[in-house]
Amino acid sequence: MSWLFPVILVVAGIVYYVLDPTQPNTWAPRCPLKLLTGWDCPSCGTQRAFHSLLHGDILTALHYNLFMVISLPFALLVVLASWYNFNHRFDRLNRMLCNRYVLIAYIILYFMWWIVRNIPTSSFS
Repeated sequence: MSWLFPVILVVAGIVYYVLDPTQPNTWAPRCPLKLLTGWDCPSCGTQRAFHSLLHGDILTALHYNLFMVISLPFALLVVLASWYNFNHRFDRLNRMLCNRYVLIAYIILYFMWWIVRNIPTSSFS
């Protein structure tokens, strides 16, 4: 089943490359928190940022969701080190990335991003 994640990733990439979530009346789901409160959740803009990244527009992707764009390489390294650690090649990387201190730091940064992006004068959201 190690092939399932890459297949899902490729299919999602094709969908997000072809279909533009920035268009009105789009197929993309809306954030329930934003609909209820008007606040951006930490993940708001991820679909639009992913679409922009796939089209090579890094600055627009950063505008849509800075935290997601910055943490994407980290997430990919965690998946590589944890799920695809063939012949224990990534044991050292796995120990470095998948420890509780890194996880706690990531969670703190995630919630800090939630606060920062909802400050009215913030240009990050």
